[in-house]
Amino acid sequence: MSENNTLGRIIAVVAIVGAMVMLITTMIVLDQRPRTHDAYVFAYSAGITPEVSGRVVESSIQNDQFVHKGDVLLRIDPEPFDLKLRQANAQVAALQAEIDLTGRQVTAQGSGAQAAAREVDRARQQLALAHNTVERMAPLLAKNFVTAQQMDEARTNERTANAQLAAAVQQASQAKEAIGDVDSLKAQLLGAQAVQSLAARDVRETVIRAPVDGRIAGFNLSIGSFAVEGHPLFTLIDNTHWYAIANFRETDLRHLQPGDRATVWVMGHDEHPLQGVVESLGSGVQPEGQSGPGLPMVDRNLNWVVVAQRFPVWVRLDRHDAGFLRIGATASVKVVK
Repeated sequence: MSENNTLGRIIAVVAIVGAMVMLITTMIVLDQRPRTHDAYVFAYSAGITPEVSGRVVESSIQNDQFVHKGDVLLRIDPEPFDLKLRQANAQVAALQAEIDLTGRQVTAQGSGAQAAAREVDRARQQLALAHNTVERMAPLLAKNFVTAQQMDEARTNERTANAQLAAAVQQASQAKEAIGDVDSLKAQLLGAQAVQSLAARDVRETVIRAPVDGRIAGFNLSIGSFAVEGHPLFTLIDNTHWYAIANFRETDLRHLQPGDRATVWVMGHDEHPLQGVVESLGSGVQPEGQSGPGLPMVDRNLNWVVVAQRFPVWVRLDRHDAGFLRIGATASVKVVK
């Protein structure tokens, strides 16, 4: 009887020790390989938004369709934008022609100003000659070497030369002031060319192309729908990078760091685990009871006991071609170091 009791005690001790060893081992494994079922699949997406308003005249897409970067998705009626471009082209051409004409006029005006300046020089020479003649004849008149009539003619010539000089100076000044320039027209041309470039851009924007490789989501337009500038029409899910965003307890974060390898199981596809790498650890979440932009909101599971806050950890998946990847799909993540 005592032997049976002893054997029972030994078995109980072994069971307790084994349980403790298993518990410690499990805790070590969980400590070194954090795991969470609070995760979901994510990919960046772009709201496809037209930059011009107009009637949709062509559509070549449907929901869940895969498109490549640069593929034509929609076409907006280009006619009004083509007309605006033609109007802008005509304005640019008119200003260029006016600049050419004004340039020729400025050249002619410059030549006229130069001729007027030469006429001023000639008038000054004539005045100097007439003045010198009067200066020479004045002492000769007292000696009767010249007549009074000759002296009067010389003085008349001097006054005439002086008047001609004044007239030539005035004409030269007017000719100089009349010289125009094309600076203001060139400034107008720059503005018209800017309008022309914007009009050409609007024509290009009537063709909406895929900015990245991805899948169409939320598409519900038909031919004839009116697209409004700045209002998203549908969503294009970027298929180049997929992530699992896993909410780990704050007590697990000290065991994680960017570069750690991770395994991701997507619900319903557990037989196809995906590999990835920890890309970033969440630096903050929205405090409970507060609101504000910029921080993710991660709810705590219990509000009547103190529980560890969870922070989002981004795991970038190695594969982006798995057909079952969908934004928001439930996932489990284990960091395997």
